[in-house]
Amino acid sequence: MSHRAVGASLLLATLFSVGCATAPPQPWEGPAGSSRRAPDAEPRSVRAEPPTPAPAPVPTPVAVATPPSPETAPGAAAAPAAPARPADARAWHYVLMIDASSSASTLEIFRWHARDGSGLPVIETATGDDPTEPWRTRVKPGLAAYAGRPAEAAKSLEPLWDYALGKLGNDSPTTRTAAVHLRATAGMRLLPEAEQAAILDAVRAALASSPFGSSSARVITGAEEGIYGWLTVNYVLGHLEHGGPFPTVGALDLGGASTQITFQPLDYPRDNGQMVHLGRNAYHLYTRSYLGLGQDEARERVNSPDCFLAGYPMPDGRAGRGNYDACGRAIRAVLAVPCSEDDEPCSLLDGDQPPVYGEFLAFSVYAYAADYFDLDQRLRPAELAAAGRAFCATDWPAWIVREPAIADDPFVPNYCFAAAHIEALLTDGFGFPADTERITAPLRVQGTPIGWTLGALVHELAGR
Repeated sequence: MSHRAVGASLLLATLFSVGCATAPPQPWEGPAGSSRRAPDAEPRSVRAEPPTPAPAPVPTPVAVATPPSPETAPGAAAAPAAPARPADARAWHYVLMIDASSSASTLEIFRWHARDGSGLPVIETATGDDPTEPWRTRVKPGLAAYAGRPAEAAKSLEPLWDYALGKLGNDSPTTRTAAVHLRATAGMRLLPEAEQAAILDAVRAALASSPFGSSSARVITGAEEGIYGWLTVNYVLGHLEHGGPFPTVGALDLGGASTQITFQPLDYPRDNGQMVHLGRNAYHLYTRSYLGLGQDEARERVNSPDCFLAGYPMPDGRAGRGNYDACGRAIRAVLAVPCSEDDEPCSLLDGDQPPVYGEFLAFSVYAYAADYFDLDQRLRPAELAAAGRAFCATDWPAWIVREPAIADDPFVPNYCFAAAHIEALLTDGFGFPADTERITAPLRVQGTPIGWTLGALVHELAGR
């Protein structure tokens, strides 16, 4: 399926222009017909793990192939038909991109070929005969869970290599020429440098003995993660073809351990400015990453019963109180506390960000929350707050009596915190008005899930 469909631009244009009336908050009864939950933890390379209620023992790595699923959010466009292959099939090159996140290591196989002339390369998610079944899989936990055990970290990735060999062939020319790029994010950035290096050395050694072609493995910075997410969004929407300062779409990413904001401001920022060169074009961006303010890390730092459903049994034995406004105050206090990391201070209230400009596309946990609360892909903080306030007040014991299956879903109770966290990030943190119409949060655009790995490949192939 092509990532370059012009229809994606029409989809986003429609979303940006159509408002949704906000209904008065009603007691939360749960989604009609089922115990709705977040999309699975990280079924694709673009996803960060939604928050989990309590640390669990490190499981044996298991490969989880991602099943195909149609766009479930309202107003989504259908995936385009697969494009015709070039006459010379050898023009396709295959790349294995591994997102080594805080919660999982996700493999996505891409293919690309050079475009006639000097345009950006054509990049697609690789598929078999069925273009609706992308080649993606993952293993859990993430590499950071193996701190102090680098050999086990490298071994945990073996199911990914087996999956790729099953798709590309054990000893095929495609396999021997396929490049492998592992990029680790915030989970690894939280580890001491010596432990990061030990894990990466073990992974590189494993890759060196694999049947694949060239390979690389490194930890990316928060700024790179933000830029790659921005590149993905604008590549998919076709905004990078002709260059120029505008229009591009800003990117908002919320993962398990960190969150990023990246956009083109009206003026080049004094702090956290980045010049991104892509082909013949250059883009002045503001990008900033906040390590420790992703959904999982922030929830652990806040650690308040106010942020759990009323009566919910917290891992430490306390009962949730479901007080949305008190939860929001506790979150805002955490947003104002600087972290110890020199390269990624995580206070959002230090005032270095220029005013947000233009439209934004929000993905990962943002999209999960918009989908769960039926916000029609338009993410308005005030509307989210109204839904979250009603949800937090839900009586957990009574709810699981009505719908016992919910008790087996570890993600549902965390949407109380998620709603308050996202509202605080967008308004107090990034400066969006509570009634903004400038943020959309689709699970997919034109059938394509959004995240940073596609943008990392765009930069690998066309950046300079």
